[in-house]
Amino acid sequence: MSTPPLPLSSSWNDPLDARPDVGHALFSRFRIGTRLAAMMALAVLVAVVLASAGIQGLATSNESLRTVHEERMKPVRMLSQIAHLMLSNQHQLQMALAQTAAQGTPGRVMLHPDFARNAAQAIEHNVIAINQLWSLYTAGPRTAQEQALSDRFASRRAHYLREAVMPALAALRSLDYQDTQRLAAQVRQLYERASPEVQTLIDLQFDQARAAYEAGVQRYEQTRRLAIGALLASMAVLGFLGLMLIRSIVRPLRQVTEVFRHIADGRFDTPIHVQGKDETAVVLTELRAMQHRLASNEKAIHQLAYYDPLTDLPNRRLLRDRLQAALTASRQDDRHRAVLLLDLDNFKNINDTLGHEIGDQHLLEMAQRLRTTVHAPHFIARIGGDEFVVLMDQLSAHEAEALAEAQALAVQLQTAVARPCPLAGQVYHGTASIGICLFRHHNASIKELLKRADAAMYQAKNAGRNGHCLFDPSLQTQQETRAALEAALRGAVAARQFELHYQAQVSATGRPVGAEVLLRWNHPVFGPVAPAQFIPIAEASGLILPIGTWVLEQACAQLKAWEAQACTRHLELAVNVSARQFRHPDFVAQVCRALEQSGANPARLVLELTESMVLDDIANTVAKMQALQQRGVRFALDDFGTGYSSLAQLKRLPLHHLKIDRSFVQDIVSDPSDAAIVQTIIGMARNLGLSVIAEGVETPAQRQSLLQLQCLVFQGYHFNQPLPIGLFEQWLEQPPLSSVPTAANATPVASHQREVP
Repeated sequence: MSTPPLPLSSSWNDPLDARPDVGHALFSRFRIGTRLAAMMALAVLVAVVLASAGIQGLATSNESLRTVHEERMKPVRMLSQIAHLMLSNQHQLQMALAQTAAQGTPGRVMLHPDFARNAAQAIEHNVIAINQLWSLYTAGPRTAQEQALSDRFASRRAHYLREAVMPALAALRSLDYQDTQRLAAQVRQLYERASPEVQTLIDLQFDQARAAYEAGVQRYEQTRRLAIGALLASMAVLGFLGLMLIRSIVRPLRQVTEVFRHIADGRFDTPIHVQGKDETAVVLTELRAMQHRLASNEKAIHQLAYYDPLTDLPNRRLLRDRLQAALTASRQDDRHRAVLLLDLDNFKNINDTLGHEIGDQHLLEMAQRLRTTVHAPHFIARIGGDEFVVLMDQLSAHEAEALAEAQALAVQLQTAVARPCPLAGQVYHGTASIGICLFRHHNASIKELLKRADAAMYQAKNAGRNGHCLFDPSLQTQQETRAALEAALRGAVAARQFELHYQAQVSATGRPVGAEVLLRWNHPVFGPVAPAQFIPIAEASGLILPIGTWVLEQACAQLKAWEAQACTRHLELAVNVSARQFRHPDFVAQVCRALEQSGANPARLVLELTESMVLDDIANTVAKMQALQQRGVRFALDDFGTGYSSLAQLKRLPLHHLKIDRSFVQDIVSDPSDAAIVQTIIGMARNLGLSVIAEGVETPAQRQSLLQLQCLVFQGYHFNQPLPIGLFEQWLEQPPLSSVPTAANATPVASHQREVP
């Protein structure tokens, strides 16, 4: 457990400090460097005396020890290095064997080239070093016993190099795993045989060294006894002088430590006493000046920690502190409080077009306006980018009144943002979207409050921006559901949860001439998920690309399967293409790859595009459509009449079909305007050489009206609902305009809902 800091005066109440400090009074007159130099000179003098007294004995013992080191320990080191290098060879072989690569003959394991080469180089260096060390060892004088042991080890060393190491090097260079493994075992075996002899040589050298060392130690003991007396006397003198010197340094440093403790606690008014003229006095003087500067800069430090450097508004850290305080206070009363999250609309456009410097100027202006709009007890902070948070405190206890207060402030904030703002010589009229979240009784965490306000803010943006929305719990549920669906979508293709349904396109005689592919998703937990629910999620997340590729591949495979049956080989198959999928640079290659892999007839594949999609980048659209048209692929313009098509651009597109949107077909019988629009579309299509398909035909009267207007191909519930492939092929075998077969797994879609692939 740490000891709490003592009061400043405690250092002066120490019993040692209470007595007159003779050492400090004596030594503080001189600089620390001078004091230390004097102590060093005295220590040198004592060392000279001790050295003189024992120099003769040390010289004699040194000669004995030198003999041990030079004549005995040097051979020991050389033999130890030889043993270490031999052991290193084993390690290099094992490291090379641990890294393999499957190459060459199938099933044969080869050594990794890089590791094998490195191991071979290391072993070669070890062999050279062993030879050099052995030559040095054998060149020195040896006893008869040493000579016999040396000759025996030399024989084993030669056998070790010839029979194991050199063949192992060859195996490493040839990357032969099996041979290297065998030779590695032989290297280890031969090393284990030679190791006892090396150890015997080392032990012999150690025994001879020990005898010489003991003689030196005896001489040293004599010298040591003579030196101890002089050493004790000198230690007493040096100890006393050192104590006085230490006290003269430690005493002011203790004061410095105490001051630093107070600074760490945020106290910058500690008195500092300066005595003497040495270096510690200089340190204390500078510390006193620093303490004054820290006191004057305390406000600046607080500003850096808790305020945004650009706008000078409170930052996220201070906001969290205030939110926590508000949540704590909410336990004690019934009042509501509110969090307003404000996001500047289209702020990114300012940065992108005018630059970040102008963007910062705009943020400064907006921050100043918001600061003047929000008054105590409310609180405003900038949490990053173009997002600001307002914490409203002490609102009414009645929810309706509290909401009215929050909405009133939101309107004031939006009004402040909307005032004209000059930027780079232009007048910019900005807007803001605000999310409002009420809370009381500590019914949420800080993270949850900000999350709710953020969700409400995005709801305001989705509603058209320049507005404010109150947090709706159902919105959070929708977002969580959307997130869960997006996570489930990521594995839906691999888990085979998607299924294609088919809706027939029939001629005036009721004979099927084609079908449209419609995507269905049956999730094991969520059950059947409507296309209108998961397709927008797939579009926004980019998952529409792999899903669209899968649909295209399955449709082409189905076309190929239909070629084997007389009743289906004439059918066209229409596939809806999403905007993101069509704009992908690899779209043309994906379609061609799906056709080639399936072997389907490209002339039977119809890609359905929407007006907004094809007219977004007309040049790129025409290029992609022409590239696929050359392969035989056909195109249909889906939901025609609902967009803003330009006939001048429409005629440039290589289309084959126009599909009349169901919104015009629905009231064609009762609404003359819809009938006139359909007649115009049919006439325009005939002039452009295009066929027409009417979507959403649900009644005989609608079909009859379309026939009278010369529309000859229909699609809708009057003929059949979208069906799985098995039921769809059963329907094809029945007479024209027969009833729709039912199936437990066929989930009908409401007739007014637009089918999405």
